Amino acid sequence: MASLRQVDIGNFYIESASFIQFSRRCRSPFVFFDTEFPGCIFRSSKHHTLLSPAERYSVLKLNADVIRPIQVGITISDGATSTATWQFELHDFDLRSHPHAPSSVALLESSGINLTRNRQLGIPSVWLARLILDAGLVGDFSRATWVAFHGCYDFAILFKALFQLTTKLRVRLPETMEEFMVLTNWFFGGRIYDVKCLVRRCDGLYGGLEKVAEKLGVKRAEGKAHQAGSDSLLTCEVFLRMKKVYFGPGDDGKEKKMPFEGLIFGLNS
Repeated sequence: MASLRQVDIGNFYIESASFIQFSRRCRSPFVFFDTEFPGCIFRSSKHHTLLSPAERYSVLKLNADVIRPIQVGITISDGATSTATWQFELHDFDLRSHPHAPSSVALLESSGINLTRNRQLGIPSVWLARLILDAGLVGDFSRATWVAFHGCYDFAILFKALFQLTTKLRVRLPETMEEFMVLTNWFFGGRIYDVKCLVRRCDGLYGGLEKVAEKLGVKRAEGKAHQAGSDSLLTCEVFLRMKKVYFGPGDDGKEKKMPFEGLIFGLNS
């Protein structure tokens, strides 16, 4: 298992070369990712279980349109023996002037994220978007499968960064969930999974990432919870264990097709 690589403006170009090289070496890579952001600013007056898909998207859009990412973790795997993890420190968020939820910021700081350092030495999220594009992990010719855990905000944040490459204007999410999913499927080729959705088909599994990992006997290999690189790596280990235990070869020797492809927990699932 390769060690977690922390990336900021000082080593971005060196690590970019490694990132692209590793991505291209995996013929059909799995890309596990997680984002850290300064919390949700807007909430519905209804309990989240009572919201329609359109209402859930409306809340997501309200928040995603104003929040700025702090950290992105990406773990790339060939699904078998080769895995590498990068944690990208971003400079997009300024605690002094950008909207945030104080409790969320306090949690991230207690988990070891240095917001002042990120603002000074982090990279713009659009640089990361360009790197992902150059690595061939998104777009028409990509063979990558993207995986998150409870990933509606993760996909929304990465969507905005990718879309920012095409315009100098401030990017907002599309007006409707249908438009968002069409464009998300275009960027990611429709090959996306949300582990939180897969849990529904796995007897005995429930809860958040830590609880699911515990039930599967998967230990956090490196880093701390609420740090994007560590969480992306744990998502990778959990997904691959679930794939083996619950969706492995049947009596006919063929692997079972994993359900819920293209669905994102909290939106269209």
